[in-house]
Amino acid sequence: MGTWDHGLLDNDCASDGVSDLAHHTVTDIEELGASKPTLASTGKLGGAVGVLLQLSPHAFTGETGAAIVAALQAHAASIDKFPPPFRRLLTSVIAGEGEALAGRPARMPKAHVALLHVGAARPPFGKREPSLFAGKSGAAYVQSVARRCVEMIDEDFEDESNWSDLCREGLGVGGLAALLVLAPCSVPARRLDGWRRKARQGLATLEAEQGDELPFHRQYYKNLDRVFAALTRRFAA
Repeated sequence: MGTWDHGLLDNDCASDGVSDLAHHTVTDIEELGASKPTLASTGKLGGAVGVLLQLSPHAFTGETGAAIVAALQAHAASIDKFPPPFRRLLTSVIAGEGEALAGRPARMPKAHVALLHVGAARPPFGKREPSLFAGKSGAAYVQSVARRCVEMIDEDFEDESNWSDLCREGLGVGGLAALLVLAPCSVPARRLDGWRRKARQGLATLEAEQGDELPFHRQYYKNLDRVFAALTRRFAA
């Protein structure tokens, strides 16, 4: 739930965007669990669990947590064929340790954390486990989530009226935040440039209107622009 401040995740809509990503990932895990265990499908399953560890500790509790464990158990024999770090992590999730694993904070620069949650000392995402993305199918899964983020952000910017109200209407802003930690993946520079340009036009509209909330919007859009800058640097590397 958002806290209504000028960080990108300090509002309900962007927080819902992250939750939607997590929900889609859970669905993928359940579908992969029902698929025939192969090195490719199990590797993709591990990648999906790795993404979920970054997005949502709460997904590993209750009925959803039980469904994740069942999906992994269905691939237990295939999991045993993977390198030790991969096996250990997924075996720990099967043993009921998923919530604890997902509760470990991501390694993020403090400046990036502040762009997402004002005054927060702890990153909003969980620790990334590279061994779950080391194989081709696990890495490909992360890229599919990145594409999902891109689609969400594209939808935010389809309607020009949203450009000046992203703090309320930006569901895809949650996906933008997730792109700071998802890897390995890439986003075309032209996509980032286009979103950034439209966001700046949205702020220009607010500047022209001179509304009561303009100081808030100035800080929000400054944070948004800094995230675009960080992602541009990251994906250009």
